Amino acid sequence: MKQLLSLFCCLLITVSVAAQTGHIKILSVNDMHASIDQMPKLKALADSLRGVEPNLIILSAGDNRTGNPHNDTYPETSLPMTMLMNKVGFNASAIGNHEFDSKSDGFRNVINKSNFPYLCANAFFDDTLRMHVYPYKIMERNGVKIGILGGVQINSGGIPDSHPDVLKGITFRHIDDVLPSYEWLRKQVDVLLLLSHDGYEVDTMTAKKFPYYDAIIGGHSHVIADNEFYNGVLVNQAGNKLKYANITDIFVKDGKVVRKFSKLFNLTSYSKEDAETKEMLAGFKNNPYLKEKLTEVISPFQTAEELGIMETDALREELGVDVAIQNGGGVRYSTFPAGDFTVGDLLALDPFGNSAVVYELTGKELEDFIMNNLDVDEKQPVFVSGCTYVMKVRKGATKETTHPVSIKITMDKGKFNPKAKYKVVTNSYAASVSTSAKADKGTTLVDKCSDITMRWLRRQPSLNYTGKTCKKIEYVK
Repeated sequence: MKQLLSLFCCLLITVSVAAQTGHIKILSVNDMHASIDQMPKLKALADSLRGVEPNLIILSAGDNRTGNPHNDTYPETSLPMTMLMNKVGFNASAIGNHEFDSKSDGFRNVINKSNFPYLCANAFFDDTLRMHVYPYKIMERNGVKIGILGGVQINSGGIPDSHPDVLKGITFRHIDDVLPSYEWLRKQVDVLLLLSHDGYEVDTMTAKKFPYYDAIIGGHSHVIADNEFYNGVLVNQAGNKLKYANITDIFVKDGKVVRKFSKLFNLTSYSKEDAETKEMLAGFKNNPYLKEKLTEVISPFQTAEELGIMETDALREELGVDVAIQNGGGVRYSTFPAGDFTVGDLLALDPFGNSAVVYELTGKELEDFIMNNLDVDEKQPVFVSGCTYVMKVRKGATKETTHPVSIKITMDKGKFNPKAKYKVVTNSYAASVSTSAKADKGTTLVDKCSDITMRWLRRQPSLNYTGKTCKKIEYVK
């Protein structure tokens, strides 16, 4: 009831102010990660807003796919999410790092089937890829001209947080290096928006450097930022997986923005669902393979670390190696209840289809690999099996200035030796982004990590990882 009253008040304020000035209303989401079950609610919310503002603009700040196996394993790449976004009526989307998960061919098909453009000013595609991505779009609503520029996150390796193999034929520049080239847009429009998949911290710094943007609608870092202002620029972000959405109102008089604000809307507790969208959704959820039970969870998983240890136990035991490593960003949820654990559950936990890579590393190379991964994977420490570790980290003002200092590894069996040789398995993403020195270039196996894990799970009568840990991070000055 509170949600509906809040929505009504927001609409009422809009009507009274819009009668005096030019006005645009924006419904925005980010990092949906194929949360197809929430799309009927999003469509119902969009229709409610259109009831008062027919010229509603709907935007996504990227990472529309990867996270729900009904979407990710669909015969035609990401077709369920694409068709549902069309049904909701999206007007534009930024490119997220996970838009590339299906390689260029898959992403091109998504773009071609979308009734809205993908925007990115800092990605540059070879002509041979035939990728119809635009740096910006200009649209007009209620007599107000709006410019929307897109941007994607770039990591320390000069690419988004994607497997390098899926980025062939694409080059990238940091958004700061590109934005000055589009400053001319400010004079062409009444409202200038940055649709950013660059993360909250970067967005706040961008607002300070480029104050001529009216608003930055962000994604990538999965944070909630509601009606925040930096240097006069409105910055928002709506968490992830369609638990929330942002509703932004911008009022213009004589070609200038005179008022702007955003309001976070809780989609999880929203009671309305669009019937037609729900029917469409049901048609995409008919894969019996995903319902196959692998094992039984007898005590709930309470942390991502517990789930990460389970995954690495599976790889280590199935392949007979000394140590298994899973990058922190590769574990896609952090809790799981007691009950059946299915193929669909495993593919939602590990949706990337990465291959297993086996190395023979010295103890010193293993130390360097674990510490290096903190730098190259969004400052997320790895999960391990076969050992535990304590890592000292120097914490800076932002994640970008946080660096590992030292590490102490304790083997499950025997004493750790920096000069000894250890067989180590990890996934192909963690292997490909690692920049630490290794004498062994690694052997890539045919099997996907998820397939190996499924084989192991089928042999487990039950799972209980409650309270298990594999790492400790100590922050030092």
